[in-house]
Amino acid sequence: MTSAIQKFVKILILILCGLGAILVLKTKFETSKTDEQTVSSKALTLKKYFLAYDKPARIEIIGLSNRFAEEIKQIKSLKVPQDPKSDFYITVQLFSDENDTRAPLIAQIRFIDLKSGNLKKEESINLE
Repeated sequence: MTSAIQKFVKILILILCGLGAILVLKTKFETSKTDEQTVSSKALTLKKYFLAYDKPARIEIIGLSNRFAEEIKQIKSLKVPQDPKSDFYITVQLFSDENDTRAPLIAQIRFIDLKSGNLKKEESINLE
């Protein structure tokens, strides 16, 4: 009789541990989905642009617009792969016309050589 009760308790413990693991995994995947959804399209556009090139040594982001403060904050929090052994770094200036309500957010992207400090490439993209 006691061995039957012990088996029942062991099975019950295994079931509860399995359910706990499922709940933990479910909440982990739900939070990662919501994090991806809250990132603005401007930040995703810029991240796709960075991923098209080799990994830079670092990325410096300067926000010059008060109107797009929330989007600039999201762009600054982006995780982009970097390589400390790379021979260049990227600077990004984010700006917009503060007086025009229809003006888009512009990203001026500069690829700068680490050793010489010379500009390798410069490009401006409209994040709208």
